[in-house]
Amino acid sequence: MAVNEDKVKVRAEISAIRIRPEECEEASSAICNRIKALEVWRGAETVLLYAPLPDEPDVVRLFDYSKSVCFPRFKVDRVYESAIVENLESLVVGKFGIQEPPPEAVHVNASGINITLVPGLAFDESCNRLGRGRGFYDRWLPHISGIKIGIGFDHQLVDSVPTENHDHQLDMVVMPSREIRR
Repeated sequence: MAVNEDKVKVRAEISAIRIRPEECEEASSAICNRIKALEVWRGAETVLLYAPLPDEPDVVRLFDYSKSVCFPRFKVDRVYESAIVENLESLVVGKFGIQEPPPEAVHVNASGINITLVPGLAFDESCNRLGRGRGFYDRWLPHISGIKIGIGFDHQLVDSVPTENHDHQLDMVVMPSREIRR
């Protein structure tokens, strides 16, 4: 039970930190520039982005018509799937108030994704990620092939993310000021 208590504590500490909209914009821009510079991004054919919550870096600006761009879509039983998005205007508001592909959007097999960008509340130097506590990404990530990149602001880097067996380690974390590779 101590790990769960540690997770609650880290979530509360990180969630208490507020950044101004202009700081979020600047940090999101720096993160996207770092991602665009990655060789794996340039070579990727199918990428999975996410529609950010107000306290998450905005990676939607990475939408690239030269790639197949997917977004998570809620299915049932706390499970996500990925679906192709032809343009940002086709996104609809999903179950949790998060933009996602519409029901008619073409499902993409998780094994066909080259890069997945993953939001989180906290990350550490070992590329561990702490999410919001519902476990959606931790259940889904093991089924997605390709490189999994955590996306966060600099203040979201902590000394150690409390982990359990079901928590999924990432390949890399990208923040405005740096990249961390496993």
